[in-house]
Amino acid sequence: MAVDSPLLTIWSRVQACAWIAALGWFAFADGAASASAYVVAGLGVSLLTLAMVLSVPRTIADWVTLARAVALVAGFAGPWWLGQLVWSVWLLLALAVAMDLVDGWIARRFGASERGAVFDMECDQLCVLALSLLVVAGGGSPHALALPAMRYAFVIAAWAAGIEANDPKPVQGDNRRGRLICAAVVIALLAATTPVTPALAADVLTGVATALLAWSFAGDWTFLFARRRAEVRP
Repeated sequence: MAVDSPLLTIWSRVQACAWIAALGWFAFADGAASASAYVVAGLGVSLLTLAMVLSVPRTIADWVTLARAVALVAGFAGPWWLGQLVWSVWLLLALAVAMDLVDGWIARRFGASERGAVFDMECDQLCVLALSLLVVAGGGSPHALALPAMRYAFVIAAWAAGIEANDPKPVQGDNRRGRLICAAVVIALLAATTPVTPALAADVLTGVATALLAWSFAGDWTFLFARRRAEVRP
């Protein structure tokens, strides 16, 4: 695990269980109509507790990551307050997504930390979660919720199997595939949430994104199990 922290492990597992349950509620129990305040509060609590567990921000890049996460939560809350997702709110969400490029550049330019890398990874997950919920709330198919659910299912399965799941670079320190897939997923979700995107187009975008992310997680899972077998082999 990139950050040796029992609190981070506990946080990850609690988040996984809580959000899996929340996603099921949102998908099958008219969640879009009744869960607004609870989900906004849940996103805020997730972000706050993550920052406390990791003791961030510590670097300039961490501050930018925190700023984009706050902008994301504010953008997510916008449709609930306004009654619909308007262009100004969507632009705030797009800005939050674009800031991921900025914090990456700043980290490379001015230095990063292992805690910052985990913070960035978990904020990426928060972004996928929020955008997926907005897609479904806007009339999209519930299959979009599989996008954030895959990460949570991965954490729970790794917990059951005794495999660490918090390393942002699980495959030999190389995370290029994961970052490319994450970028594709976020772009697809952002496109699916525009005020003018037809429901069918949104479903196609999220369907392709779901297939790509499932392939990426399958590769990570295969690698982690192979590494575990190699470690226990006499």
